[in-house]
Amino acid sequence: MKNIFYILILFTTTLAQTGKLSGYIVDQSGNPLVGANVMISELSIGSATDVDGAFEIDNINYGKYVLEVSFVGYQKQNVNIDFNESYQPIRITLIEEAIQTGQIIVSAGKYEQSVEDLTVSTTVVPPDVIDDRNFTNLGDVLRYVSGFSMADEQPSIRGSAGYSLGAGSRVLVAIDGVPMYTGDTGEIVWEFIPLTDVEQIEVIKGPASSLYGSTAIGGVVNIITKKAPKKSIVHFSSHGGFYDNPSVDLWEWSKTTRTFYGYSLTHSNSLGNFGYSISYRRTNNDGHRENDHNKRHLFYTKLSYDFNDNTSVTFIGNYLAMNRGQFNFWKDSRNVLRPPDADRDQIVVSDRYFGTLLFKHKFSDKFSIQVKPGVYSSDFEGRGVEITESNALLLRNEIITNYSPHKDWTFIAGTEQTYANVSSNVFSSPKFFTGSGYLHTEFRGIPKLTTTLGARYDYIKIDSVDAANAITPKLGLNYKLLDDVILRGSIGTGFRAPTPAEVFTTVSIGGVDIKKNTDLTYETSLSFEIGAIYKPLPNLYFDAAFFQTEYNNFVEPNFINDEDGLAIKFINLPKARIQGAELVSDYKIIPGLLDFNIGYTYLWSQDLETKKSLKYRPRHRVYASLNYTPYPFEFGVYYRYWSRIEEIDETIVQPPIELIVDGDLRVEVYVWDLSAGYNFNLFDTPLKISANVYNLLNYNYVEFLGNLQPLRNFSFRLDAYF
Repeated sequence: MKNIFYILILFTTTLAQTGKLSGYIVDQSGNPLVGANVMISELSIGSATDVDGAFEIDNINYGKYVLEVSFVGYQKQNVNIDFNESYQPIRITLIEEAIQTGQIIVSAGKYEQSVEDLTVSTTVVPPDVIDDRNFTNLGDVLRYVSGFSMADEQPSIRGSAGYSLGAGSRVLVAIDGVPMYTGDTGEIVWEFIPLTDVEQIEVIKGPASSLYGSTAIGGVVNIITKKAPKKSIVHFSSHGGFYDNPSVDLWEWSKTTRTFYGYSLTHSNSLGNFGYSISYRRTNNDGHRENDHNKRHLFYTKLSYDFNDNTSVTFIGNYLAMNRGQFNFWKDSRNVLRPPDADRDQIVVSDRYFGTLLFKHKFSDKFSIQVKPGVYSSDFEGRGVEITESNALLLRNEIITNYSPHKDWTFIAGTEQTYANVSSNVFSSPKFFTGSGYLHTEFRGIPKLTTTLGARYDYIKIDSVDAANAITPKLGLNYKLLDDVILRGSIGTGFRAPTPAEVFTTVSIGGVDIKKNTDLTYETSLSFEIGAIYKPLPNLYFDAAFFQTEYNNFVEPNFINDEDGLAIKFINLPKARIQGAELVSDYKIIPGLLDFNIGYTYLWSQDLETKKSLKYRPRHRVYASLNYTPYPFEFGVYYRYWSRIEEIDETIVQPPIELIVDGDLRVEVYVWDLSAGYNFNLFDTPLKISANVYNLLNYNYVEFLGNLQPLRNFSFRLDAYF
């Protein structure tokens, strides 16, 4: 009986030794940080902060712990806690990252790495850039990343691509590592990517075929999505704006003000081990040009369930419905905002579905596995003089294993398969299959030196075209020369197969035929990069790089004149070279208050047979921004510069074809933008209002030929968190 009494006393005492560990996470200005991660590593449990910056971790035994607190763009902190019956909620202030180093990314090696250990150039875009600038699609965000450029809607990293008529891409875009390209054209639909659930955007500059395969020969953009918060968060956002009149009166084509608007609603929460985020986004844009309007509905959901600390499954699903006008190029220089008469009233109606499962299991601290099956379905119909249509279904699966037998060794091995089935009156109806396997390792056994070595094998078969296969090895080195100097270098090969659209497209644009080319073969590349990070001050850093890529059988659209007459056809350039240099600097003039960022990219691209520059690639690019954030206010000034494009398709713009009348009109690009924001609370609800002016000087420029980019426009936005 006495023993039972002691057991009851001990049991009661044990119960009394647990409690709720809570606190607040704020920035240097005292503003709550929403979504900051708080972990007790020795217990493998944690939480995320809510709209007030508050966190709670229940049923914690009294004791001494170390809290790991992290948030994108801020220095990670380890805080010692003496958790007992007299504990009071703590307040932790995170310090904004003075430099980009210290950030963790997952794209460069398909596992978590510090930016300080990378062997390739990388840019990380935080989510507040999207909110502050009122961007409505990812393509507009990336236009302000150094080394990144767009020709109309087609991306290029360090000149890897020019303008490819919407067929094919040399930049792979992925969500949580799962690619999002269509099965027919291989294009990227920027509006399909949800901006409401972005944790950070990672841009890997340079070939990444050895890990990501054919479509990553120019680089990778990986969107990391947010984890579900522990408490309910509802985010409502609404924006609206209008375009200014053209700077040339002759160009006015509409007597009504061209407007745009949109709204989104996102709800995120966790119910035990189940976390979810669901959002809906609606946008409507009249367009600044005739027949350039669009209406879009985007649904997004992310569902996750943690079976235990070692096993979890996540589902990500998107649906995009879009109805838009088709503006390919202007009528002539007197009607730059009107399409040619034959293109008027052309519209495109499309539906897209994307879904993927992410299954993770950790067998031990040394070995883990990820399985990523997915599907991408695209369906579009172009309505004009001719009806063009395409239905493409792309299935994909990837298995990734991570093995770390020793603290100095990490092995990444995986296999990936894709299958596409296309039904179209534009691209024929080809089938497409790829299979691949890869193995990479990182070795840190030599002081200050990190070495990566890996290779990937790809097999690709496109319908009636001969199959192709290649092995793409890559070697990278990172050496911490001094406390404030980090050197890096890499050399590797790339491999890219043409897309079904590049091989089989048969359509007419403005009276000129695009013809299929079943002799088109895959391209290969050999590239290297050397770079350095220099941190002379805690709040100042420089990142410099020199890069070069040699291509064989480089795939480019070109005009040919054969027995059937003049037409556009994708061909292989025997030899091409792209080389250049890049310098990026970030200076926190007053940390947490005043920040200046600038990037310059020099690019020299050549068709080695003709000794001419590759088309649609400006030689000089500059991006700069200045942000002043005296809470509760935020102000920003942004600048973009491109030098004049040197080489274009002259045949398109010259008689007798003259597909694009006055299409040779192109200039240097100077674009200034402004932004301002104000944060406040109303009835305990955090709110933010912001305003933006794009193209402040109403500067007239093109990214492709005969395609005037947006006029000066004004937008306003309201964000509310409940």
